Amino acid sequence: MNHSSYRHSLNHMLTSHLLGGGYPALMPGAPAMARNRDGQRTTATFNAAQPAAHRAATANYPIHIERASIDSLPQACGVYVLRGANDMPLYVGRSLNLRGRVLAQLNNHDEQMLVRQTRRVEHHRCAGEIGAELLEAQLLRELRPLHNKKARDKRCLFTLRLDAEGRPGVARVSEHEVAANHPLFGVFGSERAAQEALHQLVAQHGLCSFVTGLEPSTGEGMACFGRQIRRCRGACTGEESHHDHQQRLNAALEELRIVPWPFVGRMGIVEHQDGLRQVHVVDQWRYLGTLDHEHRQLTMRSSQKNRPGFDLDSYKIIIHRHLLGQLEWRPVAA
Repeated sequence: MNHSSYRHSLNHMLTSHLLGGGYPALMPGAPAMARNRDGQRTTATFNAAQPAAHRAATANYPIHIERASIDSLPQACGVYVLRGANDMPLYVGRSLNLRGRVLAQLNNHDEQMLVRQTRRVEHHRCAGEIGAELLEAQLLRELRPLHNKKARDKRCLFTLRLDAEGRPGVARVSEHEVAANHPLFGVFGSERAAQEALHQLVAQHGLCSFVTGLEPSTGEGMACFGRQIRRCRGACTGEESHHDHQQRLNAALEELRIVPWPFVGRMGIVEHQDGLRQVHVVDQWRYLGTLDHEHRQLTMRSSQKNRPGFDLDSYKIIIHRHLLGQLEWRPVAA
């Protein structure tokens, strides 16, 4: 047998084995089924004879996942939910390219436990990154998916407050207190995060760890650790007056103060992308849901609409862009 005939026979044998006899050998577009050791089909791919765009759209996918839910994924911004048996939410994610992100995750060898549990992919297209971030945070809070490490209840909040002697400390705070615009310096999802913020504040502004209570004093006139490394300005040793130190502490805390809601009632953040226009409804920094260009209710849930209080996730997503003037606000009827 010459080299050309041998190569043809080998190709014929390999493709016949992969295709299981279901398609003519080397037929353009015929799907090849990868098999496990038990001979069961596990994934499907498409051969090189297909158009590149189609190969990219389908790529390599586990056949136990509902095909229609993969085919419907757009190459657009949005949020997706991987659901398992009985529609259990397993994972919530977001991407500027839903199709690319999901297919990459389904083919990630480090996430095969998640892939094996997945039965279908649910997706929600968004008109921009803000809407995707807001919806992802909402779904993480509501669904509490099994494989998301950050899916936790944010109702336990902490803040920094001054005691009667003017020393800062960490205090637990309710959503209602934050929403009522009480004078709070920062809102944090854990006590540890609040403590770390306070330590950073003291270090960045050259404040005294003795006077602020972060370090027990070793005696009157003794230098704190910050003073020993020339970071503290000397409130512990008398080189800075307590009045001046308190003034600097108050000014530093002001940088963390929660920005009051600047509007009367609810407002909408407008986003446009690829012909899609959405309005994200927000009140007191809490994301309530999203309306499309015809003002139809898309994602607004009764649990969100009727729940008062402060939403730390929404605040973090919105506030920086708001202060930079990057948001397009418009009134929304109640």
